[in-house]
This record gives sequence, structure tokens and C-alpha cells, in this order.
Amino acid sequence: MSISRLQSILFAFLASFLFASCEEENQLGPMEFKFTGLRDTSNLLGGALDRTVSVVYLGGEQEEVSLSISGLPNGTSAIFQPDNILEVDESLTLHIESTTTADTGIYTIAVTGSTAKGSSITRTFKLQVSRVPNTAPKIFLTGNATTLLSLNTSYVEPGFTAGDEQDGDLTANVVVSGSVNKDSVGLYTIHYIVTDSEGASDSVTRIVNVRNDLFYVSGQYNANTTNLQSGSIRNWITTISASVSQNNVFKIFKISDCFQADPLVTYSPQIDSLFLQPQTFTCITATDTLIHTFGGTGILLNGNPLRIRLDYTDNFIDQLGNPVSLQLRDEYQLF
Repeated sequence: MSISRLQSILFAFLASFLFASCEEENQLGPMEFKFTGLRDTSNLLGGALDRTVSVVYLGGEQEEVSLSISGLPNGTSAIFQPDNILEVDESLTLHIESTTTADTGIYTIAVTGSTAKGSSITRTFKLQVSRVPNTAPKIFLTGNATTLLSLNTSYVEPGFTAGDEQDGDLTANVVVSGSVNKDSVGLYTIHYIVTDSEGASDSVTRIVNVRNDLFYVSGQYNANTTNLQSGSIRNWITTISASVSQNNVFKIFKISDCFQADPLVTYSPQIDSLFLQPQTFTCITATDTLIHTFGGTGILLNGNPLRIRLDYTDNFIDQLGNPVSLQLRDEYQLF
């Protein structure tokens, strides 16, 4: 066989092979593909989210895919990063962002991918745009939730603040109710309540304990009365009670062992002294019932147990009509 004949045969074979290859390539058809990464999701007003989107090649002629998106609500935007062109086996980021005033609700979002030769698919997913969950407001009291107030002292509100994440400072919206009777011992409740723009509220209370500064003197006492002139002593038991309406004042039930003689004693913290202002009673004793007037001074002997000392004068007219003035000292020791 001549060389020229062999060349002709080889050329014919090669041409047939190339033709068959081209024909096979043309038979691949349009590209078939699908998306991954597009699933139902949610976003908050003022928030953003990212989704990774990929193209999965299923067959046909491989091409790059151009992406577009539709169905977004007002105020919500979506962009593909770095761009909207996807190659097979590559991925991009779908960035979704909602403004603080975007429409809320559940929306069907469509992502369409198309190729230059006409292949196209659309994948949908649900996007829920929601308001940021409301945070209930909080009230914060200045000072303690339980506060002490000396009897007869005006109550001054220590203060408070209130607010939440959405509305900010709500101090001016706090409603305060309740009152304090400064002239009567007791526990008084002040109520504070605040409501935000969404109707959520918070409430707290403050307890104001109005008490006599001498509250600690109340109780039962062993007592003895000494006649400073004769030196005689008599022992008895009495009760002392801090006043519920006058600060730094207490009452002794049965002074000098005289029934129905219940004088008030005033304490002056400035000079740390007690004062028994002259007070007159119809006294019942073991031997008589006469009108007695008591007056004097004393001192608190703080310690454990608490002791009280009074030096006073007991003036009265005896049964024979004679004026009598006794110099007495009472000492009281708390049980």
C-alpha cells in the first residue's frame, strides 16, 4: 500500500472520530442543576442574616448560572456576594437585611437561576420578618426596698429609675401610689408601676417603717424605787412602751409603784438626757389614794440589759392635809 493511500485512510478515520465526538457533545443537552442552602428562615426588624448558596450539577452541558431574587417585602433587601454568578462546585453568600420599619409577615421568596443557553430553575423558601420581641420595662429603686423613718419626720421619696431596650428611659412614666403617716408608727407600702409602649409593665414596692427612735425601750422591767431621804427601797415590776405618735417619748406604767400613774418621759438625744415633765395623777397605793405630781430628770444606761434611771420629786397632800415632797430614784432593768 502506498503512503498516500495510508494517509487517506488515517485522515478519514480521524475525521470520523472528530465528527462523532462533536455529535456526542451536542447530544449533552441543556444543563441540569439544583440549588442548596435555600431553606425557610426568619429575620428581625433591624437584623440581617446570611445563607450560603451552591449549585449542584446534575447533567447536561456545564455553564455558569446567573441568580436573581424576587418576592421580598418592603424594607427588606437581598444581595448575592461577591456577585450573582455561580460556577458549578462554587458557592456564594445570600445576604438578607431588614430595616427597622420593614413590613412584617411571612413571605414566599423566589430565587431563579438561569444559564446563557436557556436552562432555568426557580427555588422558593419562606422568609418570616418579625418585630424584635418586646422587653418588659424594669423599675430600679434608689436606696433600699425597706427604709426606716423616724416618727414625726417627713417622708422624702428616695427616687427611682425605669426603662427598657425599646423605649429607653421611662422614669417619667412611673406611677407612684401609697402614702406614709409620719405621725403614726407602722409599716407603709409605696407602690411603683411603669408601662411601656407595648403594654408590658413592671411593678415594685417600698416598705417605709415609721418607728420611734426609742423603739428598743419597749418591754417589761424589774424596777425599784429608792427614797433618797430615808434610804428605803421597794421593788416592783412595770412595763415601758415607746410612744406610737411622739418620737423619743415613752410611757412608764405605774411609776413609783403607784397604780394609774403612767407618766410620759421624753428623751433629748442632743444632751443624752431624760425629762419627766411635771405630771399629775390620782395614784392608788397600798395605803391611800391621793393626787400626786411627779417631775424630774433621768438617763438611759444603755447596755445589756438596758437600764433606765429617773431622779424625781413626788409632791402630794397626805391624808392629814400636810404637803409632802419626796425625793425618789427609780431604776428599771429590762427583763
